[in-house]
Amino acid sequence: MNRRVVYTSIFGGYDTLIEPKNISPNIDYICFTDADLKSDTWEIIKVPAIYTDSTRCARKYKLLPHRFLNQYDCSLWVDGNITVHGDVNKFIDTYLPFTNIAVYDHMQCFDKRNCIYQEAQTIFYFGQKNGNYKDDPNIIQQQMERYTKDSYPQNNGLVSSGVILRNHNSTDVIKSMEYWWSEVKYGSKRDQLSFNYSAWKTGLNFKWINGDIRANEYVRLIGKHAAKDKSKQFAPINAEYFLNMELANGGGGKEIIKQQGKLITVRDIVNFFKDTENLDTVKSTLEPSNWQYFNCMLGQFRHGVGDHHDLGWENMTKEYYESLDLMTDKQIESFLKNNPVEFDNGFIRHNYHRACAMIGRLISGKPYIPFYMKTSQIYDEPRKHDGKHRIKPLTTNVYGIQEVLNLGIPASEFTITQSGILALMGIRENDDIDIIISSKIRDKVFNGNKGFIRLDNGIEIFEEGKSKFMHFGATNEDDLINKFSFNVGGINFLEPRFYFRKKRKDRDKDKRDWKGVWEFVDMDGEKGYPWNQLNKDQWGL
Repeated sequence: MNRRVVYTSIFGGYDTLIEPKNISPNIDYICFTDADLKSDTWEIIKVPAIYTDSTRCARKYKLLPHRFLNQYDCSLWVDGNITVHGDVNKFIDTYLPFTNIAVYDHMQCFDKRNCIYQEAQTIFYFGQKNGNYKDDPNIIQQQMERYTKDSYPQNNGLVSSGVILRNHNSTDVIKSMEYWWSEVKYGSKRDQLSFNYSAWKTGLNFKWINGDIRANEYVRLIGKHAAKDKSKQFAPINAEYFLNMELANGGGGKEIIKQQGKLITVRDIVNFFKDTENLDTVKSTLEPSNWQYFNCMLGQFRHGVGDHHDLGWENMTKEYYESLDLMTDKQIESFLKNNPVEFDNGFIRHNYHRACAMIGRLISGKPYIPFYMKTSQIYDEPRKHDGKHRIKPLTTNVYGIQEVLNLGIPASEFTITQSGILALMGIRENDDIDIIISSKIRDKVFNGNKGFIRLDNGIEIFEEGKSKFMHFGATNEDDLINKFSFNVGGINFLEPRFYFRKKRKDRDKDKRDWKGVWEFVDMDGEKGYPWNQLNKDQWGL
């Protein structure tokens, strides 16, 4: 048997398995995963995902090779977005005779940093800027405060941890890796934040590998993790969208949830089972052949639920679900984000158990937590199986879009504002269609007319330089279209803050509008696509 191994781990579809560019002799290649992967080079070892967070599932194998690969003397770990490019035997022989662990130094990267506290601040900065934190900022902050209290020094180095060389069975490495794992398991999943601290705490002596982890003689970074590349492929759906979805009919317990097809949408099911009399009546009809989805609904989201094909319907009892720990809201949020559902537009056939678990939350009065599904399937496409377009694009709510396009104004040269925002939100029809046009279109279509333009077909074009819009750093109409608009179905809409900051609240009509706005917010409507493109400031509420 070979005594050296290259290994990786991939969970929750976070990466695709990359074939090594150079296959070195006398080296084994192993991938731990929860997926059905295939490879000509890697030995695929399928293991269960024991955490709802796929990142921590992968980190366990990354940090603890002495538990899972103790038959090997030494190992090379590579993250899923890194390809082995050079001679692994040469790589190992260059470093491991002289140290038991070698890692890349972030100071040798182009974005040089040498401090875990600085790394935490970088995460905070980009999380606030992009609205997407790499981990819970509260957890990171508490961890950094704990390290400070423990007198861990600043500027004590920062690992670039995507590649690790180890004599992983050596006592000092085992001690430090177990400590590092406890930090990742109970603290932030961002392992960069805790490696140097763990080495300092356990007295581990390690060596820096020469060069930039992104491109060197032995390994190369090939880009973002697959899950990051998929971020635009999947988007969250809000509660209103979920409630309007139709569940598939069928047997095996679906007939209990759907009440023999009498209940159509998620909203119908939630309203029916919120009535305790209905709930008790249905309980009396349960038997092993039909109780799986009902028990899942009442059980809600639990840790470690087995596959229903392996367990058998009859074993998915009320007692079975109650024997498993409930997931916290944070855990559910992370699980759903990392494991998108296979819903069709407005229709649930796959991931039925997951849908039932969420229905159970809503029945019990708990808040909805967004599912993630293919962005193209939210609103835009009919279900391929039957051709039905159950939930139409939001732009169909907005009167006048086609009329604007018929004027010869390209979609990229105007943005919709005012009551068009309310129509897009589903609050009410827009009175007319208020738009801002580019300087190019003003010259080309309207002969340079810089004033207010009202057309017979309900189109109103704001005059050039309208003061009510020259805020938040916008200086002209082109700014408003290109820098302060968000796109829905190929159509630009001005950020809601420009409308809401000046919207009246005294008239009856305005009061009804504001009531609709706050109902939208109370339902967390802004958390679903396409509204998730906007941050709190852009809403202006």
